Amino acid sequence: MTHDENTNNRFQMVCVVAMANNGVIGDGQGLIWHLPGDLPRVKKITMGCPLIMGRRTWASIGKALPGRASIVLTRDTSWTADGAIVAHSLSDAIMHGKSWLAKQESQETRLILFGGGEIYSLGIDLCQEIELTRVNATPPNGTKFPNINWQEWDEFDATSHKAGEGHPSFSYHRYIYKTQNRYV
Repeated sequence: MTHDENTNNRFQMVCVVAMANNGVIGDGQGLIWHLPGDLPRVKKITMGCPLIMGRRTWASIGKALPGRASIVLTRDTSWTADGAIVAHSLSDAIMHGKSWLAKQESQETRLILFGGGEIYSLGIDLCQEIELTRVNATPPNGTKFPNINWQEWDEFDATSHKAGEGHPSFSYHRYIYKTQNRYV
């Protein structure tokens, strides 16, 4: 998008998520799998973007990620952390993301929905795109991705990776919302 479109609020939300076969995205503590190449892929997708995440996702990462804004959505009005931009509603988080991009004088127009489960539930209906790492595993417990109608999404760029020592097989998928462009 051009800078003029950026200033006309033509921002899009992109969901970045890793999910097991049964929809589990995490255990509330940290990463439940370590996949070769996945973290560099996420870094490439998200660099220069504001990340909208919940407080537990922030805690599992443990710090602000370089080159990106860490917007932490929390109900706790007294919560603070070095490097975090605190928001108390999704609309507040979106406003902080747009403001951060404007301060960067960036051509970037994507805001990243970064997890966890409650944050995905709040924002998935605003997303134009889903960057999915599908993990061939079925953890018995954990936080799940919200149920969505995958028929409303077109799939692009699927690539598969075989299981290796210490990790299950996994695949990368990009989904684009079919019906309309969603702007935030």
